Amino acid sequence: MSIQDDNILINEVLKGKISSFGLLIDKYQKPVYNLIFNMVEDEDQAKDIVQDVFIKVYEKLESFNFKHKFFSWLYRIAINDTINFLKNRKNFETLTEQNEIQEEKTTNDHKEEQRRQLHAALRELRTDHRVLILLKYFFGLSYEEISDVMKIQEKMVKARLFMAREKLREVLIKNKFFEHD
Repeated sequence: MSIQDDNILINEVLKGKISSFGLLIDKYQKPVYNLIFNMVEDEDQAKDIVQDVFIKVYEKLESFNFKHKFFSWLYRIAINDTINFLKNRKNFETLTEQNEIQEEKTTNDHKEEQRRQLHAALRELRTDHRVLILLKYFFGLSYEEISDVMKIQEKMVKARLFMAREKLREVLIKNKFFEHD
């Protein structure tokens, strides 16, 4: 399905054909879930947020601007909802508790350990830096697509992504990610 197909489906939903919204959900549910899961690292919470995101998208579909890509608008809503969730969660959990929970889930497998260390390092970044890295390297979005999602100019995406990579590198070095046993 292309951008034009998305716009056709959106128009159909706006005219009352609810089944067309199901097609949009089928197309975007997995990438939205992956984005959110990589931010919250909890399957059940990610599923709940995804459900809330699609409800919000449905309720606000009339405000969608057809000049933009639907997936950019959808990702922006998903990112905002996830950031709000993370802010609220910080009121209930400390970073130490999150690290203890994460450590219990790890195995002795080297790749799993590296994945855990990378995600721990990502958690140490500011939320906007973490989102940029996730969108670029985990989801393969172009600078232009990230610009649409984040509502910032493409040159700002490049500059902020550079800073985000530098901060991530610093955290990984601090946490001895690159040292071998």
